Amino acid sequence: MPSTKKIAALLIGFALISLVLTAAFVYFAYFLPSTKKTTVVEIPRGLGVRGIGVLLEKSGVIKSEEIFVFYVVVKNAQNKLRAGEYQFRSGESMSQIIERLVNGDVIVRKITIPEGLTIDQVARLLDSNGIISKEKFIQETKSIKLVRELLGESVSSFEGYLFPDTYSYTKGITSEELIRVMVSRFKKVYESFKTRYGEVNLTDHEIVTLASIIEKETGNASERPLISAVFHNRLRLGMRLESDPTVIYGLGGQFDGNLTRDNLRAEASYNTYRNAGLPPGPISNPGKDSLEAALNPAEVNYIYFVSKGDGTHYFSSEYDRHREAVFKYQKQSGAIEKKHW
Repeated sequence: MPSTKKIAALLIGFALISLVLTAAFVYFAYFLPSTKKTTVVEIPRGLGVRGIGVLLEKSGVIKSEEIFVFYVVVKNAQNKLRAGEYQFRSGESMSQIIERLVNGDVIVRKITIPEGLTIDQVARLLDSNGIISKEKFIQETKSIKLVRELLGESVSSFEGYLFPDTYSYTKGITSEELIRVMVSRFKKVYESFKTRYGEVNLTDHEIVTLASIIEKETGNASERPLISAVFHNRLRLGMRLESDPTVIYGLGGQFDGNLTRDNLRAEASYNTYRNAGLPPGPISNPGKDSLEAALNPAEVNYIYFVSKGDGTHYFSSEYDRHREAVFKYQKQSGAIEKKHW
């Protein structure tokens, strides 16, 4: 019969062996590389720990869903795993994988919204890039409740306030989330210019409306303060703005690329050939240069401008000079100048 000392020694030996085996299991399963290749996996919202484990195992990110669940429970991280799109790199261990899920280390993508797009065009861009469907985005922009919350009672649409910029986003971003980010960016930029240049004789909404017209009238940033001056001068003198882009915007889907004299004569709220003052609201989402120009027009007395056909314009303060420029730059090329006759 074994002595008490021998039994104790055997028990200690078994305990040590068990400890070594447990340590080895922890090391091999938890710290050694688990992922064999770089893999992108989207973790849906509401998926439980076991569901995440099954998804990761099927994707080849981990070897065992059971071991994954075990370690998540050991770390008390059951309610800390975040949904999203993850890129798991080759050589990552179970420890690193769980840590990234807890930290929400998801893939961050970027989208650039060009200057001068309308809401409809922004929606098309988001849709074509697989970010948000056009229908969902446009539907959210029509939420009067959200418009009032973000822009106040005096504004009825997000047109003009979706600031063009490069935005970072994660897969699954909602229309409301993106709209909030874009409007926040607009406010930050606009307030910085307003603080710098002070007040002009227009409301904030009128300034944004004017900036949207400036944006569509020229792609040359250096000309925008001059374009702004023309429109400020015309408003001050009670002259109609006579801006083609406002008419085109008012036509919406009916515009076929050919602006006719009938279009310019039509009774329409956005027809600045027929109506004095600014149109009811912005016709695009202007960038920072146009917003700055609207708040800080050049100190000139120009009230006319005509395209020179090279992306720039000829500006004048006298009608006769303007007519001469129209003949020089438009009639000789066969074009029909409609602006500011």
